Amino acid sequence: MNIWIMRHSEAGFNAQTDQQRSLTNKGHDMAFSQGKWLATRLQSQQVKLDKVIVSPYLRAQQTFSEVFAGMQAVTSQSFFGNEQVENWQGITPSGDVDDVIDYLEFLYTEQNIQNVLIISHLPLVFDLVSTLTHNKAHVHFYPAVIAEVNVLDVENLESSTLIDTKHP
Repeated sequence: MNIWIMRHSEAGFNAQTDQQRSLTNKGHDMAFSQGKWLATRLQSQQVKLDKVIVSPYLRAQQTFSEVFAGMQAVTSQSFFGNEQVENWQGITPSGDVDDVIDYLEFLYTEQNIQNVLIISHLPLVFDLVSTLTHNKAHVHFYPAVIAEVNVLDVENLESSTLIDTKHP
């Protein structure tokens, strides 16, 4: 199983609630650029995403929209369909890493999901990579950073390897 874990892009602080924070202009550009990189990466590996999981917070939703646009700017090839995109409350900033790992195990064993993109928040993205790699990999998740993790043993998701990180 391959998992691309992305922190949302740069967001402003001019919102009444944390959920309503939106991307800055720079944040839109960063996410678009990361989408272009991801499309090229997926093409080179001859991989399509089986599932995209996005936090319902506005900045994560906007990040996904820009990533998708960046991917489409590289190629008209489809990397996933709308039915594979899921908005999940479980990956908000207060999300529980064990719940996410349990869900990933379910997706693999019950739905044969092989390739997943997660767009979420700190501290969850940091905790997820650390937990998956048994604290052997620590990623500095600045806005829009993507970490690529390969799961070696799906029965033991915590036996994973950090393959790459991409900063915008």
